[in-house]
Amino acid sequence: MPLCKLLYTSRSAETSPRRTDQIAQIARQSALRNAKAGITGSLVYVEDSFIQVLEGPQAEVERVFESICCDFRHREIKLIDLVPVPTRQFAEWHMGFLASSEDDPLYKELEQVRYLVSVNARTAAEHIRNLMGR
Repeated sequence: MPLCKLLYTSRSAETSPRRTDQIAQIARQSALRNAKAGITGSLVYVEDSFIQVLEGPQAEVERVFESICCDFRHREIKLIDLVPVPTRQFAEWHMGFLASSEDDPLYKELEQVRYLVSVNARTAAEHIRNLMGR
């Protein structure tokens, strides 16, 4: 079954001081669903923005993305990249999660990812992968 990789960005429709904790819980729940569907990837949350990479069988990746598009917790959803891939970049994570606030050393690196997404989606995905491996 051919694999694909999808990268999208969106903004959080909700804001609260505990938002990062809530999103981490959602990511844990998503990891369980993704494992059953053969999906791997990572979610980045920085300054109320989401950057997510999903990889797996194309039909499953598209199904997950469609459900994200219907999720009221997202706004301004933008599909950045959808490409066939020979192998998985995020094979170790059914849903990796990275988040940061301004006082966190990881913040600048996640801000770089936000910039890279608009310039080169594949480089952004590689950068996320490298950050996950730390």
